Amino acid sequence: MKILKAALMVLWAGCFCACSLLPSPAFLKEDPGANPEPKPLLVNVIALLPVESITADTKATKMLRAKLGDELRFKGYPPLDAEVIDNKLKSLSGEKEITNSSAIPPRVVEELLGADGVMYCSFQESGKTSRFFYSPVTVSVRCVLRRAKTGETIWSAQSRSTSRSFDVRHSKIHMESRGNLEEAMEEAVAGVMETLPYGPKLRS
Repeated sequence: MKILKAALMVLWAGCFCACSLLPSPAFLKEDPGANPEPKPLLVNVIALLPVESITADTKATKMLRAKLGDELRFKGYPPLDAEVIDNKLKSLSGEKEITNSSAIPPRVVEELLGADGVMYCSFQESGKTSRFFYSPVTVSVRCVLRRAKTGETIWSAQSRSTSRSFDVRHSKIHMESRGNLEEAMEEAVAGVMETLPYGPKLRS
C-alpha cells in the first residue's frame, strides 16, 4: 500500500511539472483585436509609360518622365529604357506617339515588355505667365502603380510644388521660367516617390 501511494505521488508530481512547462493559455490564444499589417504587393520591374498632360508641352512631359525614371532607379528598380517602351507601344497606336497612356491595359504592357508593374503618371502645369517682378510656376504630379497581371492598383501618390522668380527685368523672368519649371518638377517628383516601396535591388 505504501509502495502504491508513493508511486501515485511520483506520478502526480511528474504531471504537475509537465503542466507547468506548457505555455499559458493567454499566450496561445490570439488577440481577436489584433490586426497585423498586410504585406505590401511588391513588383520587381516597372514600366513607366509616357506622362499624360493637357497643360504641358511634349518637352516638359519628357523631362518629367526622365526624372521619374531616375527616381525609380534610385529606389532599386531595374531600368527600362523609355525609348524601348515607346517603340513597343507604337504597335498599339499605329506608329504614332502615345498620348493617352491610361488607356493601355496593364496586361498588354506585360505581354510587350515583360514588366510585372506598370506606372501611369499625369502632369499639370500652371502659372507660366510672367508678371512684373514675379513669375510663379506650379506643377502637380500624380502616379499610379498597377500590377500588370491583374490590373489592380497597388500604390498611388500625388504631389504639388511651386517655384518662383523675382526680377525687375521681364526678359530675365521669362528666361528663368524654364528653370523654375524644372525645379518645381524635381520637388514634386521627390514628394511622389517618397512613399513608393523599394525595388528588388534595395529590399532587405
